[in-house]
Amino acid sequence: MATKNQKGGKGKPGKSKAVTRGAGKVRERKDHVLQTRVPLSTYKELVEQAQRLRVPVSNLVRNILEDSLNLVENIVDGSIEIVSALGGKASEQDFSAVLGWQPMIANKSMVCGHCGGKIAKGGEAFLSVGAPGGRTIVICGECRCDL
Repeated sequence: MATKNQKGGKGKPGKSKAVTRGAGKVRERKDHVLQTRVPLSTYKELVEQAQRLRVPVSNLVRNILEDSLNLVENIVDGSIEIVSALGGKASEQDFSAVLGWQPMIANKSMVCGHCGGKIAKGGEAFLSVGAPGGRTIVICGECRCDL
């Protein structure tokens, strides 16, 4: 992908300026162009969708990119919250008080209490026996071998 500023010059991104439009709303001025090649089928799909929504293709692509970035940010933030709620990673936990690990089949998707990796529903997992504070810790099969 290449970027250009509105004046056509390549190089360092310039500073975005705020622009006031109707009703006093302040929006960030879009002074950079992002160019990329896409397959013909993707191009046709974007044009058709833009026509259905009655918006320019550039606005549709901009909205898709902004929404995608927001979605990824929300997923990352949510994942961090889930891992924190489930007890974080091994660097934050002391497994020395765990008496053993009971094998189990996960009945729902979970996060490994050691590596933070996903444990899929129906996947192999291990349940702590005698964890500190009476908490239950669940780890994935790979981490079971590492402990």
